[in-house]
Amino acid sequence: MNVFYFGGYLATPIDVSAWRGSLQKKLTDATIFAYAWPNGASAGDPLAGWTDTQHLAELIDGQDDGDTIIIGHSSGCAYANAVAGYLLKLMNFKQFRLIALDGFTPCPELMAMPGTVRWSALNMRSGATSRNYVVSQPPHYRVWDKAKVSNEWPLHFSLVNLAVSDDHPTIQDGYINCDANTDVLGIAVAETS
Repeated sequence: MNVFYFGGYLATPIDVSAWRGSLQKKLTDATIFAYAWPNGASAGDPLAGWTDTQHLAELIDGQDDGDTIIIGHSSGCAYANAVAGYLLKLMNFKQFRLIALDGFTPCPELMAMPGTVRWSALNMRSGATSRNYVVSQPPHYRVWDKAKVSNEWPLHFSLVNLAVSDDHPTIQDGYINCDANTDVLGIAVAETS
């Protein structure tokens, strides 16, 4: 399995490395690539000045294992969507799943693919929702309702980090004590003792 993760706005190399490290412990046989937020990119138009779509698509296409997951979180979904779109349209590479975690919704062509899912988060007790909450119909739109936090930013990060806390409610706190959320990735992970 190959996993390509694009962190959201202001995700640092330390942040995405924490996520990657946590996921690697859960998926020991996977090859995981994690990309920090590019310097100077804006949250509203992340692709302005972005030139890595083709390079990353070719990297993905060159992997031997056909089981590939492309994941974006928040504004990082713009990068995940761009790379997935390039793979789909220009290279006809369809052996991947695209997962958008509370961020830019993939284009209709990508959303129509069987492995594409767009997630939001909800606290069932309080009714609080994640930063970019979207309500729509399954199977391609899903709501993760197991969050134990109720503030907007922690809910936003609960899709990435199971250890997120309402005690750390800012965008800079999302990866603290990172415990990668595999539920939203559709990956079964064996329990370790």
